[in-house]
Amino acid sequence: MPTVVVSGGSGAVGKATISLFRKHENPNVISIGTKINPEANHNILVLADESIESQGEKVIQQAGLLLKEGEKFDAIICVAGGFVGGNAASDGFLASAAFNIKKSLNPALIASHLAAKYLKEGGLLTLTGAANLTSTPGYIGYGVAKAVIHHLVRSLASPGSGLPKDTKVVSLSPAAIDTPANRQFNMPALIPLNAITQRLLDWTTGAIPVPHGKIVEVGVDNNETTWKEL
Repeated sequence: MPTVVVSGGSGAVGKATISLFRKHENPNVISIGTKINPEANHNILVLADESIESQGEKVIQQAGLLLKEGEKFDAIICVAGGFVGGNAASDGFLASAAFNIKKSLNPALIASHLAAKYLKEGGLLTLTGAANLTSTPGYIGYGVAKAVIHHLVRSLASPGSGLPKDTKVVSLSPAAIDTPANRQFNMPALIPLNAITQRLLDWTTGAIPVPHGKIVEVGVDNNETTWKEL
């Protein structure tokens, strides 16, 4: 039975991911989040206002306790995130930048550290970036956080990164996903949530080869989900 960690397991994408995984071969799923996910086998709870150091120490310690002697995680999937917009002139510019870093980048860094310690050789690490980051003038803090995640993935895929041997690391980088929060903004061409979760499952099971070290941009064109490797 595979053991999978989902960081962001109490968010919309994380809940859908855990729900799908639990229907497939009954894996042992561990959720990391600010709220309990009742579908997960185990939950590691972090506080939203904790520092990255405090969250990281808690995650590493509790994750280690959930592993039997000699056991490692098969996959670590980070889908944690959030969004606050704003340009450099916005009164809340620095606060929005701090929010996006805390919600998106910090969980990715923690997941990477967790992978270095407890992912099995040849395991999977996925981090969530974003599509179309050439420039993001109206949401600079968000763009910065996601761009750093892209850099993180490329660095982790390089020799000397500290990840276990033959780890497959990839960034799933979607445009807007069809979640309750995004529907409130009447965004056009939302990516079906099940397309995202199914791709994560397929990478985990090996049904689809993992494009190691790549940024996989996900979008919608003519009502079809598109996948572009960068």
